Amino acid sequence: MFSSRTNWHHEPNNLTRKLQQLRASGRTIIDLTLSNPTEAGFEYPGTEILDSLSNRFALQYRPEPFGLLTAREAVADYYSEKNITVSPNDILLTASSSEAYAFLFTLLCEAGDNVLVPNPTYPLFEFLTQLQNVDARPYQLRYDGEWHIDIGSVRRAVTPSTKAIVIVNPHNPTGVFLKRSELEAMNDIANQHSLALIVDEVFLDYGRGEGNASISLSGARVGSTASHEETLTFTLNGISKSCGLPQMKLGWMVVSGKDELKQEVLKRLEIIADTFLSVNTPVQHALPQLLKSGRMIRRQISERVQENLSILKNALHKNSSLSLLTTEGGWYAILKIPGTRTEEEWAIQLLDGAGVYVFPGYFFEFQEGDFLVVSLLPSADNFRKGIEEIVRIIK
Repeated sequence: MFSSRTNWHHEPNNLTRKLQQLRASGRTIIDLTLSNPTEAGFEYPGTEILDSLSNRFALQYRPEPFGLLTAREAVADYYSEKNITVSPNDILLTASSSEAYAFLFTLLCEAGDNVLVPNPTYPLFEFLTQLQNVDARPYQLRYDGEWHIDIGSVRRAVTPSTKAIVIVNPHNPTGVFLKRSELEAMNDIANQHSLALIVDEVFLDYGRGEGNASISLSGARVGSTASHEETLTFTLNGISKSCGLPQMKLGWMVVSGKDELKQEVLKRLEIIADTFLSVNTPVQHALPQLLKSGRMIRRQISERVQENLSILKNALHKNSSLSLLTTEGGWYAILKIPGTRTEEEWAIQLLDGAGVYVFPGYFFEFQEGDFLVVSLLPSADNFRKGIEEIVRIIK
């Protein structure tokens, strides 16, 4: 009766069962996996946001496949503030980055084709590719004091059925920004095998140190590929992360590359987008104000992330069994832990013994080492309490 594409494993793992049990008992949980900014205690400019959704033009239905021009111009202005020139004609609005991936897999792949995805990775890719009858083939990120793409593993992963390489910049959860040398290598591979690059930049605005969002392609780290023309490139972003507004459901892709190929791509994407017309009209009219309000929200998120990162670094001085992996952006941190227990066993002990909920590393498919992953979004007080318990328990 059902498609094999939806034949997923439904049983909760031991960690999830323990979490459900403790919450049902009324136990207070310090959630260090929090990834929803609307639940993290930030101050939102509520009046401005709600007023932006009351635009009278939202009463008119204007089915524009790529999205309303005023909204696409607002996205172009977002890039202009980063000294990146993007034409509104090369921007396609989507309801989310997940939908953008679905559009692109439809555009590029036949059933059974594959795309290359980074490993470690966020588990979303497994579901997105499976739902489109596409295979996800991993290439590796390696850590030697900093994260970098194993270019050799990219080359080895390419098959005759490969259609695209997915790059996450900065990567989730490692926080590493794409290096210029890595982008040049990806260009070579993509051009050699007629592949597209899909660059997910949803955490672009949360850079730290050298890997900050203002740097350009001329730097050691790549800020944005939105104006990248060396190969066919789809750059994804949206207001879920950049403005801390996941409930508004608006993302976008920027298409760049050689003009003749780009124009053919845009024609095909127009039909795909016109088939769904998924982005609602009120949020499109609201987008200029949402992007403006997002600056205030983004600033709070960046300050919270930096504060919690400082708390984490200071706390780890008390425990030589734990170490923090280098991170350049995003809002997660990775802790290397002793291999005396499995990642899940450590996570369950923290949950059961101290009420602290963290991600075990296997959630992100780390191939080497033992890790826990924590979000840097919780309030500083909760974050400090949770990290103190981790330092106390893991020896």
